[in-house]
Amino acid sequence: MNEDNNNNSLMPEMGYFNLINSILDVVLEFRLDFTITYINPQVQEVFGYSPKDLIGKKSTDFIHPDDVPIVLETIKRAIKTRDIISVEFKLHHKKGYYLPVFARGCLVENNNQSKIIAVLRDVTEIKESQRKSMESDKKYREIIENIEDGYYEVDLEGKYTYVNDYICRYLGMSKEKLLGTISTQIVKKNTRQEIIKIFSNMYEKNLPKETFESQVIRNDGKTRTFEGTVYLKYDSNGKKIGFYGFTHDITEKKKSEKKLKESEKKYRELYDRAELYKDLFYHDINNILSNIKLSIDLSQKYLDEPGKENEIKDLYKLIREQFDRGTKLITNVRKLSNLENLEKSLKSVEVNKVLKDAINFLKKSMQSRDINIKIESPEKKIFARTNELLIDIFDNILINSVNYNENIKKEILIRISRDSIKQVSYIKFEFIDNGIGILDKRKKIIFQERFSKEKGSKGMGFGLTLVKKIIESYKGKIWVEDRVDGDYTQGSNFVFLIPEAI
Repeated sequence: MNEDNNNNSLMPEMGYFNLINSILDVVLEFRLDFTITYINPQVQEVFGYSPKDLIGKKSTDFIHPDDVPIVLETIKRAIKTRDIISVEFKLHHKKGYYLPVFARGCLVENNNQSKIIAVLRDVTEIKESQRKSMESDKKYREIIENIEDGYYEVDLEGKYTYVNDYICRYLGMSKEKLLGTISTQIVKKNTRQEIIKIFSNMYEKNLPKETFESQVIRNDGKTRTFEGTVYLKYDSNGKKIGFYGFTHDITEKKKSEKKLKESEKKYRELYDRAELYKDLFYHDINNILSNIKLSIDLSQKYLDEPGKENEIKDLYKLIREQFDRGTKLITNVRKLSNLENLEKSLKSVEVNKVLKDAINFLKKSMQSRDINIKIESPEKKIFARTNELLIDIFDNILINSVNYNENIKKEILIRISRDSIKQVSYIKFEFIDNGIGILDKRKKIIFQERFSKEKGSKGMGFGLTLVKKIIESYKGKIWVEDRVDGDYTQGSNFVFLIPEAI
């Protein structure tokens, strides 16, 4: 090295100098303008040049033109990240040919100078070994032909250059027809762009391996699902020439997974519905028994009081109605517990008649309370797609409207109208009361089961959980608003939608 190089080079001049000069790999140092400032003597053995031939020259002048862009990009990354970066490219030999090289290097700064130091290794033997193992081994091809997986090779245009018998068998196509065919032509359009993206990304980012799933069209027009792994393919000089990969048919596996998910969903729905009817029965039978017990207690009291015969008759009539209601409840739960036929239980029901029955029952059950109920309906008869559980919805909302009302006169306005959401026609019900109202933060949880179980809270009762479940089984929805917007203390408006019977 000359005096200028001795002064400007970052390479060690004393203890490490002999060590660097003696290693088998080529050690290279160059400025950020790519001017070589140091290279160890090993370069002559590997590439035929002496250090004097190269020092002061541009390092990029000796790189194969096709590889210059990737080397420049790698150096930019090294400068930006200051990490050790590796890259493969071809470097010119003094005799005129190019050798494949693996290089590792990083940015080094010393005395306000920035340079790149890299270690270069000739990988000709490694590449040759790879070429022989991929292209010259007959046993390799025999194994590929007999494995129970598909094996294929495609060029950079995506054309098949090799396929094994598995590919031909499952696609129903001959090798002659497949070879030269662009691989994405047999892929369904909905997955085609994703496959192209995966292969392009591998090529651009030098990713060695990717996995993917695709839907492929057989020669007979049927669609099959394939799962595979793809690798970049190089020639003996380390140049990317295409892709190769393994794939297998997972159509039956996907069908089984789909059926399993459908079964899990189906049995979850069945379980949830079973829970609904169990809770419904428990809730309603408790109400019925409570009303019967109250009537019996009052009857016993009135028996000791002269002139109470009419009241006793009314109470016995109420007991009979409660008995009939319990019998009907058992019949309905038995009928609806056949969960497979839940859809069949939905029918066209005249809602005004059911609503009036629920109102009559409420007034008879709560004769001591001053209850004023008004109905606004566009028509005398309105039909919704529902079933026998509709009366439970009305009962629960009406009872809550009375029980959670501290006014002497309990007022309930029931407004019925029609609504349409996403081209679906609904019957809209609004139960507007003058009760204690519901805080905004509680509006979101009163239909949840956990809310009804909170100890010490003055909730709406477990019945609203059932109401929500029933309405959802009709493909409807329910929510609660303030009677007077922004002032919950003026009462509540329970709003729910049920699909209209067309």
